[in-house]
Amino acid sequence: MRKFAEKAFELAKLGLLGTAVLFCTVDTASAAVAVGESVSRCINVVIPSLFAMMIVSAIIVRSGALTLVPAWFGRISRLLFGIEGSIFPVFTFGMFAGYPVGIKMLCGEYSAGRLTKGRAEILAGLCFGAGPAFTFGCISRQLYSSDKAGTVILISNISANLVLALFMSFFLRKGAGESCNVRKFRISSEMLTESVLRSGRAMADICIMITAFSVLNVMFVRMGTAAAVGELLAKLTCLDRKSGEAIVAALLDVTSISAFPCGDWLLLPYISALVSFGGVCVIFQLSAITAGRLSLRPFIIMRIIAAVISFWICRLLLPYFIEYETVEAAAVNVNRSGGSPVSSVMLVLMTVMLMWEMGGKSNKKIAEST
Repeated sequence: MRKFAEKAFELAKLGLLGTAVLFCTVDTASAAVAVGESVSRCINVVIPSLFAMMIVSAIIVRSGALTLVPAWFGRISRLLFGIEGSIFPVFTFGMFAGYPVGIKMLCGEYSAGRLTKGRAEILAGLCFGAGPAFTFGCISRQLYSSDKAGTVILISNISANLVLALFMSFFLRKGAGESCNVRKFRISSEMLTESVLRSGRAMADICIMITAFSVLNVMFVRMGTAAAVGELLAKLTCLDRKSGEAIVAALLDVTSISAFPCGDWLLLPYISALVSFGGVCVIFQLSAITAGRLSLRPFIIMRIIAAVISFWICRLLLPYFIEYETVEAAAVNVNRSGGSPVSSVMLVLMTVMLMWEMGGKSNKKIAEST
């Protein structure tokens, strides 16, 4: 039975690959438009909201700043959440810094031997969040022209993470150790340069992944798959089919939330849940960052639970935030920037960076084998 399931899964992947090749060959115009729109999202939303935070997080881990947490702070964090004092800043920072930042910091701690594999996998599901830049820039101001929507989403997502952390504390408290020995805090020009370069390569991986998933999403739309799944979701959630299709697109790539219908406050709990989950594209990005060192199965289960909690918290809070809010969809000023040669140039540069990195790794492996 297991072998049959594995063969069926392999055939499904082969079929998806063949469909993608056929789509990119036959409908090149749709693929080109999808790539252009995704690159625009990367330039205008993803890079501004993530790049600086990724640099800062890399410096924090490499400089030894995480071990400077006071002892009393560590005792409180272990008592409430079962998290060591040196890791609790990763938990708080990960909820505000953007999706990949928390797990990137955890991978740094795991590689340095300050975290066990099982503990890092559980913490990865907690040290996770979209960040204010994405929430307010991509969702709140574009879809609602109001910061209240972004505030509700942030509160809902953070509350969901805290509730999940309190539940997981029963498991984390068992393996909680004492805070790590204080390392010497050091920041150098070499450290800053390396952190910037590594963060740039990570941003290239993220943006290229978003671009690939945008083409995949358009392929599903052209095949009618997105419409069928969207209609099913619409029936289950009492939404219209257009909103159902938007949910499908955001499940694949969370940055597609900017394409949701404007000014519909009833969609906010669904948007909050999607932001809390992160989407399939983000999961692939995290898989690239971990490079197989950590399993993402616990992460996926925990983020599904967090999405459900975030949905209900947002639904409970929504009436208090929109009591005096009167936003009409026609009055919403949506900034959908057009094509620009800068976006294409940036995509080429990021692709070259990725190819250069992969080529360097291949040459290194060849040299070691010889």
